[in-house]
Amino acid sequence: MNNSSRRKFIRQCANVGALSMLTPLTYGLTRGSNSRAPAIFIGHGDPINTIQESGFIREWHRIAALLAERERPTAILCVSAHWQTPNTMVSTTAGAGLIYDFYGFPKAMYELEYPAPGFPQSHGMVSAVSSDAGIGADPSRGLDHGAWCVLSKLFPGADIPVFQLSLSRAYSAEQHYALAKDINVLRDRGVLIIGSGNLTHNMRSWQHDVSLGQTKLIHGWAQEFDQAVAQKIMQGDHKTLVRIAMERPSLFTMAHPTDEHYLPLIYTLGAQQKDDAIQFFAEGFEDGSFSMRSIFLS
Repeated sequence: MNNSSRRKFIRQCANVGALSMLTPLTYGLTRGSNSRAPAIFIGHGDPINTIQESGFIREWHRIAALLAERERPTAILCVSAHWQTPNTMVSTTAGAGLIYDFYGFPKAMYELEYPAPGFPQSHGMVSAVSSDAGIGADPSRGLDHGAWCVLSKLFPGADIPVFQLSLSRAYSAEQHYALAKDINVLRDRGVLIIGSGNLTHNMRSWQHDVSLGQTKLIHGWAQEFDQAVAQKIMQGDHKTLVRIAMERPSLFTMAHPTDEHYLPLIYTLGAQQKDDAIQFFAEGFEDGSFSMRSIFLS
């Protein structure tokens, strides 16, 4: 056996060991034979969504009802636009406290709680199924608003273990997608994967709209990008969606002057499996041309 084959064999053995960490016995749960957890991309929008109702939030409640009818996840992995690091990190805290990473909001926003348990086994599990040997562990990272604002609506009971995976600044879009493909196997062990960002996110455009008093204007570039992405998702054209910043650079730059709100979509796409049904929800735009289109894969 040559060195390359040996390394591949060792990796496969490690993967088997990691997946065994998520057996039903570990959590005292009995999972059915067809109990793959969903994968979701959710446009989280304005943090104020946590304490106000809208058509988008009613859609979140509808998806929450669908999730409540399914087998309970063993854990939730969230990839949020609001945790970027030099290299990929996994949160391993036992109690995932909240990070109030916003300012200028009503006092009630800073008093919200979401006391979900953490998932200390997460680093070993993710590292074993990933081809990236350099994934780090963060034992103190809490949940940022891209995670807890969404989870408080989808799983209001706050009783399912939650951990986060950071967005590595060193990764290309292709590398993010490769990591997502690695970790999609966790869905078959009951880990629900959530990417939390927005399909369009141009704060500069929003600030300009505010200065002109036209925040309800939906810009043509936002509509074009939203529709182009939706079409490619339905076609299963992940290659274009991963390379869209290079293939349509002017449009991508308008939709995403920085890419952190787009990259969580890459993790949901990478988690997609061939027989998944695709459902869009919360379609439309918040003030400022922020697309709220979200995706449910099951």
